[in-house]
Amino acid sequence: MEPIDEIDLPFQTLAAIHESAVDAILSVDELGVIKTVNPATEILFGYTKTELVGENVSMLIPSFGYEQAGRLSARVDELRSLAKIGVGTELTARNKGGTSFSVHVAVSELLVNGREGFAVFMRDHACIKRFEEQQESLGRIIEESLNETYILDASDLHFVLVNLGARKNLGYSLSELAEMTPVDINPKFSLAGFQELVKPLLQGLNESLQFETEHVRKDGTTYEVVVNLQLSSFRSRSVFVATVLDVTELKLAERRAHQHQNEMQDELKRQVALKTEELRCAQDELMRSEKFSTLGKVAGGIAHEIRNPLNAVKTSAYFLLNAKNPSTEKVREHLERIDRQVSTVDNVITALADVAIMPEANLCPVAIEPLLRTVISSLRLPENLDVVFLFEEGMPEVMVDERQIAIAFRNLIRNARDAMPDGGVLTVGSKVSALQVVFSIKDSGVGIASENLKDIIEPLFTTKARGMGLGLSITRAIVEKNQGSLSVDSQLGVGSDFRISLNRGDVKKV
Repeated sequence: MEPIDEIDLPFQTLAAIHESAVDAILSVDELGVIKTVNPATEILFGYTKTELVGENVSMLIPSFGYEQAGRLSARVDELRSLAKIGVGTELTARNKGGTSFSVHVAVSELLVNGREGFAVFMRDHACIKRFEEQQESLGRIIEESLNETYILDASDLHFVLVNLGARKNLGYSLSELAEMTPVDINPKFSLAGFQELVKPLLQGLNESLQFETEHVRKDGTTYEVVVNLQLSSFRSRSVFVATVLDVTELKLAERRAHQHQNEMQDELKRQVALKTEELRCAQDELMRSEKFSTLGKVAGGIAHEIRNPLNAVKTSAYFLLNAKNPSTEKVREHLERIDRQVSTVDNVITALADVAIMPEANLCPVAIEPLLRTVISSLRLPENLDVVFLFEEGMPEVMVDERQIAIAFRNLIRNARDAMPDGGVLTVGSKVSALQVVFSIKDSGVGIASENLKDIIEPLFTTKARGMGLGLSITRAIVEKNQGSLSVDSQLGVGSDFRISLNRGDVKKV
């Protein structure tokens, strides 16, 4: 093996240029000694670069002769003859394993720094055949494709090739298209406009362009297309390759679908408007009916609640006006009776006013334990009534309107007090869950019969000898305005447990 000295550097430079080539490329000197090889040579023959450099090229191409001094001139003549061929020839090669195979060989004569040499290009003949077959198959596929394919010269934009699918759709012959450019089949483009369009491809700014446009047929009809345009090379010249998809039917289907969607939306809006109006009319009718029904109940309840105390007032007034020499005690008794009955009527009017003017709740975090303690301390509870607090530790704030919820708790505590005329135990407690806090107002009073439990919170229903049954209904209305709920458990002779469930103030709604 001959050493590689500085004078071999030009050969190395040549090899570096072709380092990425798919063909096997060797550089040899005037004696046929291999100076450089590219990676493709190693792959084709199975030798490493180290095994090849310094050896004679005849180890790869036996027909170039053997290591015999007398054959050197003949070997050079063979190389020169191949160089004269230019396009190369078919020769038999041999790989490292000793297997012979056909290769296509082309040789270029070199003169570097006054030294004669050769650049040898080799390609597996079988690969060439496969490539040619693949190219032929690809060409048939493109030609016979129903999608349109165009190749146009990058310099003057004239069509070079137009496949069968495009020719059929356009109605032009191949000879006619050879004299045309994309501008002739696209009414939306001028020559200058199309040249401006493809500038990013020519400048290397884009690998491809895609756009929607129209093509015009020979008969003047148009159809919508999507164009994908790329810069490539064909027969040693720069060309644009355009693949075109006819989307006329697709666009028509899209427009029909869009139109149908709009029609469906319009019909839906009409139906919604119609049903909304029907619902509004029905709701108005129901409200009128309910108003009259409720008005009747309320009127009856109010009449009852006011008539009884007024009758008592009337009786006492008659006595005071007509009694002869009544005792001071009797006069005082009747005056106190009148005062009680007037207070009863005032309570009825106040309750009705509370229902009428109750505003929307202004919800904010409120600590309920101190509020309950304040409410209880403000009420006059009998001495024989014990109050027990059972609040959980670390009880969070709840989201309520503080003024409104205080009224609700006050009503429940009053009811509990009134349920224990002979004394008892009032238990006020709480239970914390993940989303809510449940507050309990529990008494040890007379209780409520099971048949009355479902009606106890309804307006105008009461089990008391006195009262018009608005307190609990007002309480429920307040709790619901504060996004809570009111429930009750009761047993005759045991007592009642009213529970208010309210949302925690430290939990965000999802």
